[in-house]
Amino acid sequence: MSRFVKFSQDEIDRAAHTDIRSILHAKGQTILKSGSEWMWGENKSVKFRGHVFYDHSTGEKGTAIDFVCTFFNMRFQDAVCTLICKEYNGVEFTQAKSNKRERHCFKLPQKSRNMKRVYAYLMQERHISPDIISFFVHARSLYESANTHNAVFVGYDSVGNAKAAHERGTLTQRPYRGDVSGSEKDYFFNYYGGSNRIYVFEAPIDMLSFITLYKERHWQKHNYIALGGTAGRALFRFLFEYPKINQVVLCLDNDKAGQNGDKQIKNTLERLSSNNFVEDVNKQIQQGLRRNYKISTLKSTKKDWNEDVKEIFTSK
Repeated sequence: MSRFVKFSQDEIDRAAHTDIRSILHAKGQTILKSGSEWMWGENKSVKFRGHVFYDHSTGEKGTAIDFVCTFFNMRFQDAVCTLICKEYNGVEFTQAKSNKRERHCFKLPQKSRNMKRVYAYLMQERHISPDIISFFVHARSLYESANTHNAVFVGYDSVGNAKAAHERGTLTQRPYRGDVSGSEKDYFFNYYGGSNRIYVFEAPIDMLSFITLYKERHWQKHNYIALGGTAGRALFRFLFEYPKINQVVLCLDNDKAGQNGDKQIKNTLERLSSNNFVEDVNKQIQQGLRRNYKISTLKSTKKDWNEDVKEIFTSK
């Protein structure tokens, strides 16, 4: 058992502000770029920036100390001691840069003159229906970027203002994905059809895959949203902006992270229905979310909805 060491507040602050990239580098882990953030290659639900992390599968978040305690099974004392030593296995830790950085102004990437690469990728690699692709192209929710030829999925608010965008690479040998700098976390790729039911997905391609499978069932009258993970933040904003919606169908991935996401979102909506305060939901919109919800889950037979689409179309 480690002996108790009393640390000064300055030492705790320095440990907490250790750059998480340097921790993972010292541990020999993979670090991937994800838009304006970083992603842990061995646990892709975890994203971080500087000394702060967020786990999209569990909703856990915190500083470098919390990160080490949570994922490397350390006690608080051992975590602080390790981090203030400034090295691990001969690799030095670094301090995260101050978060007093300028806030990036959100700006959509420039559009390409055509959509050839995006159509080819979504139809040939992902087996999305061309009719569904064209629908979202005409709705200005999907286009091809000029410089990188990525697929750009745009998230709008209820009055038609673009608030966020997510890019997905169209080259299978270089599968890039990340949010456009300055994107607001309360918004993501969505469609409003006017009914009181919403279908909820992790990623835009999951959403398009589901619609491809069920496009003959008057899909346009319902509502759909991709979360960009398993956290419900974008869903809660959507429900606030469209108070008519009271049926929520959770269609997250058929894996442990998706199942955990289902439970967290369901728990949050049930607490809101009971007029309980929910810490992780924006205080300014909680009152507008207080209504009775009918919550259900709908799972793909494979890991996700795109794998279901691929299996159907490749077997023909």
